[in-house]
Amino acid sequence: MPQNVPVAVALMVVSSLLIAVSATVQHYEVGQQTGPGEKTALSGGQFWALIRSPRWWLGLLANGGGALVAVAALMLAPVTITQPLAVLAVPWTVLLTSRVSRQAVSPATWGAVALTILGTAAFAVLAIWQRPEHEEFVQTGLVAGTIVGFVAAAAVALFGHFGPPRWRSLGWASAGAIIFGLEAGIVKALGEYVARGDWRTSVTFWALGVLVLVGALVGTAFVQQAYATGAAEPVVGAVNVVGPFASVIFGVAVLGEGVNYIPLGVVLMLAAGAVSMGGVALLSHTKHAAEAAPAASN
Repeated sequence: MPQNVPVAVALMVVSSLLIAVSATVQHYEVGQQTGPGEKTALSGGQFWALIRSPRWWLGLLANGGGALVAVAALMLAPVTITQPLAVLAVPWTVLLTSRVSRQAVSPATWGAVALTILGTAAFAVLAIWQRPEHEEFVQTGLVAGTIVGFVAAAAVALFGHFGPPRWRSLGWASAGAIIFGLEAGIVKALGEYVARGDWRTSVTFWALGVLVLVGALVGTAFVQQAYATGAAEPVVGAVNVVGPFASVIFGVAVLGEGVNYIPLGVVLMLAAGAVSMGGVALLSHTKHAAEAAPAASN
């Protein structure tokens, strides 16, 4: 498919805003189920009550709109370029959450957001610098790579369920992010099948399509658990940092988008990724400390 990176970047900005709206609304609705101040995983009954909430569905609709816009961006640029730009949802979410809660954003929170964006922006620039001149669809290992990714997501979800309480939210969010990151690459591959015209008779196409639907449901459930056990801002940060990294790994290892990568570029990308993850961890720590402070004063 022909590339148009500037249009893809503009679409990702719109997508990030819709995702931030979704996160703010859904986090609020999850909080209504768990109760004020509670940071426990949702029970089956709470999940059922949640999906009967019209406002939660409104948030899901915003998330779906953001996903569709992101798919359009994926058709215009490599996944290694488009997905890191999803991190723009983090500052949007910070601003929206501050507006809803009527609380000023602390300097520490803005510092963590800046660190997250700085690392992800560097990651995206490095990906653009090393992007292939012409994309060549590689279908070998698509299904195997997808299954490996889902297994990795399940392992991280176990950490979200059994890990230390203060890190469970990041565990759940990262598990959902891995699935969403994989699905960005899978959707890219499905688009290539459609463009070639052989999708109707392709078993791989339909198998991947089913996995996308199942993964969307599972990933959404994981993210709701993340909202139930933590603040919205670090959840969005984790989803939009871990997800793009998973997309890049999938794009390089499975879709063949890393043909122009050089050792120095890879090292710099790893360093940028570490900075982004440090920003997300700091954001989580900052929100945890802010929520614990009122309880400690009582």
